[in-house]
Amino acid sequence: SKYSAWLITFNSTTKLYIALVVAMFIWGISWPSAKIVGRYADADLLMFWRFVIGAITMLPIMHLLKINANFPRKSIRYVLIAAICLVGYNYNYLKGTQIGMAGLGGVIVPTLSPLVTSILAIATFNQKVHKKDMIGFLFGIVGGLILLEIWRFNFQDLSKSGNLFFIIAAIVWAGATICTQKAKSELNAVNFSLWLYLVAIIIVLPITPLSSIMNVFSFDWIFWINFFVISSLSLGFGTTIFFLATMRIGSHKTSSFMYLVPISAVGSSVLFLGEPLALSTIFGGGFAILGVYLINQR
Repeated sequence: SKYSAWLITFNSTTKLYIALVVAMFIWGISWPSAKIVGRYADADLLMFWRFVIGAITMLPIMHLLKINANFPRKSIRYVLIAAICLVGYNYNYLKGTQIGMAGLGGVIVPTLSPLVTSILAIATFNQKVHKKDMIGFLFGIVGGLILLEIWRFNFQDLSKSGNLFFIIAAIVWAGATICTQKAKSELNAVNFSLWLYLVAIIIVLPITPLSSIMNVFSFDWIFWINFFVISSLSLGFGTTIFFLATMRIGSHKTSSFMYLVPISAVGSSVLFLGEPLALSTIFGGGFAILGVYLINQR
C-alpha cells in the first residue's frame, strides 16, 4: 500500500535527517508564533487547545504509521510525570513569550534544557561523568549567564523580562525528556505522545477558563495560522519526528539537532516580530551550543 511504501522510504536515515532539520526549524519558528497567539488569550486557555489540537494531529500520524493507541498501563507513572512536566513547560513557554522576547526564549530553552537533561540523566541512570562533560557544563553555564546578561542582573528583572519563565521551562522540559527515556522500553514514542497530550488535557482542565473556552473560534486568521504552527506543526509533527528519531538514531544524535532551534527562533523573531538581535544572544547562544556539543560528543 501507499502507507507502507511511505514507511520504507522514510526508513532511510537521510530522509529522517531531513525531517529532523525541518522539525527543528518548525520548533524555532514556533517561538515568535507563541508570542503572537499570546496577544489574543492567556496561557491557561491556549494550553488546553494546544493539547487538544496536538492530540487530534496524532491520530492521522498513528494511522499512517500503523500504531495502535494502546493504553500505557505499565508506564502510566512516567506518562503522568511527563504530562505534568509538559503542562509546566507549556505554561512557562506561553507566559514567557507573552511578556518576554521570543527569540531569547528560543535560545535559552533549547540550550539550557539539554544541559539540565544531562545532569538529570547522570543522576538517574548513574552515568559516568567525563572531563569533556565537565568542560561542556562549564561552557553551558557561561553561555547561560551571558544569555541572561548577568552583569545587569537583579531578580526583579528576571521575572519581569520573562526570562524566569524560560529557565523554569528548560528545567521541566528536561524532566519530560527523562520520563520519555524511562518509558522507552515499554512504549512506542508516537503512542507515548498521544497519551501525554490526553493526560495533559485532563490536568489543565481545572485551570482552563471554561466560560471563555470557545472564544478561540472568534479569533482572526492570524491567530489560527500561528496557533496551527505551535499546535499541529510543532507539537504534532515536530515532537513526533523528534521522538521517532530518538528511537531510530538515539537521543545523543537527535538532541544535537536542537542546535538548529536557536538559529531558527532568533532569525524568525527578527524577521516576523522585528525583535533586536543582542550581541549577548549571539555569544551566549554560541557558548551554550558549544557546551551541549561537548557533552553530546561520544
